[in-house]
Amino acid sequence: MGENTQRKEKVYLSFHKNFVRENIAYTDRRTGRQRTFNQVTLPSGTVIDGRDVGGYEFSPLYVNASKFRGPDWRDVPLLAEKEVWLQKSVLDPEGHPVLDESGRRMKDTVKVMPQQIKDALSESRRRWAEEHSADRGLDERAAYARQASDTMRHDRPARQQRPRYAR
Repeated sequence: MGENTQRKEKVYLSFHKNFVRENIAYTDRRTGRQRTFNQVTLPSGTVIDGRDVGGYEFSPLYVNASKFRGPDWRDVPLLAEKEVWLQKSVLDPEGHPVLDESGRRMKDTVKVMPQQIKDALSESRRRWAEEHSADRGLDERAAYARQASDTMRHDRPARQQRPRYAR
């Protein structure tokens, strides 16, 4: 097989839909045609090479509904050998964007490989799960879930705690 027919390795990243914006419309300045792009924001706590890149954004070419995680998740395929440019607007102390000489927003750019993002997301999710599950036992989490589901039912009052009988 020739070089052009070989399959390129891909890295698949999964994001909750809250971190993904799809089909954002814009007008191409050069051609005047209407086009779209996708944008992904990395969750806070995502650390790559000791640097927190939470809030940094990148624009993937493709965003797909997740095959394995459900309807609220999106899969982003990236070429494994092509670096990703993560960008974030530079802000002044008051939180306003800093502009360069031409009036455009200044951006802080970090160049990383897709596998680094995948590893950082996995580590961030693992850390979050440890922090949020260690303080509550299974019985407490189940009671909270029951209470939350009962409050969602508008047609009947919240479930009363039934007494337990010894057998």
